[in-house]
Amino acid sequence: MRERLPALGKSVLRGVGDDAAWLKTASQTLVTCDLLIENVHFLPQLTPPRLLGRKALSVNLSDIAAMAGIPDFAILGLGFPREIELEYADELLEGFLEVAAENKVELIGGDTTAAPVLTIAVTVLGRALNKRPVLRSGAKAGDEVWVTGTVGDAGLGFELLKKSLNQEQEISELHYSSLAVRHLNPTPRLEAGQKLAAIANAMVDVSDGIVSDLTRILEESSRKTPLRGRLFLERIPLSRDFRKYFEDKPWQSKNGLALALTGGEDYELLFTAAPKKRRLIAKLADELGLAFSRIGKIEKARKIEIILQHENGKTLPLPKPWFEHFPKTESTPN
Repeated sequence: MRERLPALGKSVLRGVGDDAAWLKTASQTLVTCDLLIENVHFLPQLTPPRLLGRKALSVNLSDIAAMAGIPDFAILGLGFPREIELEYADELLEGFLEVAAENKVELIGGDTTAAPVLTIAVTVLGRALNKRPVLRSGAKAGDEVWVTGTVGDAGLGFELLKKSLNQEQEISELHYSSLAVRHLNPTPRLEAGQKLAAIANAMVDVSDGIVSDLTRILEESSRKTPLRGRLFLERIPLSRDFRKYFEDKPWQSKNGLALALTGGEDYELLFTAAPKKRRLIAKLADELGLAFSRIGKIEKARKIEIILQHENGKTLPLPKPWFEHFPKTESTPN
């Protein structure tokens, strides 16, 4: 693996080869870490190792994007089952290094070990574009809630991959395969995040679904006064392929509603901004060729909550989370 690494830049005084990397960095550093676990985050039977390597780095870069940051360095930890072949590991590293090169990130070290299931742990170090990153805690009453791109695609793509594994669904159909790609090869919105540094009051990446991730913004921003988020269902951006799967009636489907709002792994940017920033956001959308959707607003409240409503004002209950790593109660098998 060491032989595959490109030459390191001047900021790396010592990379792979010692007990720790030696860096020359700015005084303020952004640090993030994510895990990808076999059969939890990906299905090895349906996930090409190159794409798995790409995703492993991309999901961490998405965290840096959510803080309007610039990524610089990565550390890669790999736990391999003993039956994994060297060729598989080689292709995984190839995908990882592709994303690193695309985003000017240097791989400076890590670890490999035997493990019961394939486990990937990535740490990324970066820096804020401005003196201060965009935090989750900056949302204010009166802010509008925005999201980039479309949501629900990755969650639905993962479900389709599982169905194809059980031969319940043919994944090669075009509009199904495009959804699977959103799960297998997400795009970190680094440029959008950096351009939002002077626009967004609070920001988070959509890793667990817009309901969970907006709740995190509300929790961090409600230190003095409780805030609630009001989401307008018809404004939630859905892709053409997502709508097609649910026969153009996604909001009439329990699964469509849950996947769009809680499916997760879309890695879009969810942020709040003052209404006077609308023109700047529209300009940024044109500049990047990326959709920005105004999906709700932040309000003062008695307690932290999210209200989901139709444009006509009628409210509806929030869907249950599509997936929880640590459910609060044990489910009873059917």
